[in-house]
Amino acid sequence: MSNIVVITDSSCDYSPEQAAAAGFSMVPLTVYFGEEQFLEGLELTPSQFYKRLAKMAGLPKTSQPSPEMFMSVFRKYAQAEHILCITISSGLSGTAGSAALAAAMLKEQGFAPEIHVIDSYNGCAATGLIAETAARMAAEGAGIDAILARMEEMKRTTGIYFVPATLEYLRRGGRIGNVRAAVGSLLGIRPLLTVINGLPVDIAKCRGMAQIKQKLIRKFLETAKNLQEVIVVHTDAPAFAAELAQDLRNTIKGICIHTHAVGSVIGTHIGAGAVGLVFEEKAPRW
Repeated sequence: MSNIVVITDSSCDYSPEQAAAAGFSMVPLTVYFGEEQFLEGLELTPSQFYKRLAKMAGLPKTSQPSPEMFMSVFRKYAQAEHILCITISSGLSGTAGSAALAAAMLKEQGFAPEIHVIDSYNGCAATGLIAETAARMAAEGAGIDAILARMEEMKRTTGIYFVPATLEYLRRGGRIGNVRAAVGSLLGIRPLLTVINGLPVDIAKCRGMAQIKQKLIRKFLETAKNLQEVIVVHTDAPAFAAELAQDLRNTIKGICIHTHAVGSVIGTHIGAGAVGLVFEEKAPRW
C-alpha cells in the first residue's frame, strides 16, 4: 500500500471503474426517492437515476456521507501514513464538514495516519480531476507537501463549464429566481454555468445546441492549460456529449477525451440533458 492514499466522494462523478483506474476510492452520498434511499454510484446508476427523476413531480433529496461512513472508509487505510480526502465544495454540500468531523474523531482515538480533508471548492468531475492528480502524484512518489501544494493550486485552476437543458430543476431547487427561470424557458435561452470559489455562477447565455457547443469549445481553447486532455460530462445526454466530443476532435488533433455520466447528486439540481467540459486552466479562476 502507498503511504499516501487518496479518497473523494461520489459526487465527483467518476464511475467505480474510472475511480479505480485513476487510483482513488470514493465515499458515496445518498439519494432519497420518498422512503427509498440509495447509495450514489453503488445502488443507483446515473441511468437508473434519470429514469426515476423523469417520473417525479418534485425533486429527490440528497445527503452527505455520515462521519461514521467516512470513518469506516478511513479505517481501511490504517497502514498508510497520509490520507487525502478531497470533497465537493462546502458551498454545495456538507460533505467536507462530515469528513473533517470523522478525521477529528479518529485522531482522538489514536488513529495513526494523518488525515487531510481538502475542500475542492468545485464539483462533479472537477473534484475528481483534482483527486486523480493527487493519486497520480502519490503513485509517482511525490511527497505529501508537494501534493498538498498542488491541490491548493488546482482548487483555483480547475474549471467546469456546463449548460443545463432546462432551468426547471435549478428553479425547483432554489438555485435561481423564478422570474429568470420563466424568462429563460420562454426564450429558449440556457445559461452557461461554472463554479467560482465553490459556488455556481452564470457567465453567459446560449441558444440552441450549436451555440452551446461553440461556447464550450471556445472557453476550452481560450483558457485550458493543456489542450490535449479534457473531460466531457453529461446528465443522461450521451448523444449530445458524443457530438461535443467529436467537435473537439475535429478542432484539436490528438486530443484525449474522457466522458463521464453525471450522477444523482449533481443531477438532482440540473436535471437531464446537460452537457459540459472539465479541465485545468492556465491561470487561477478566483
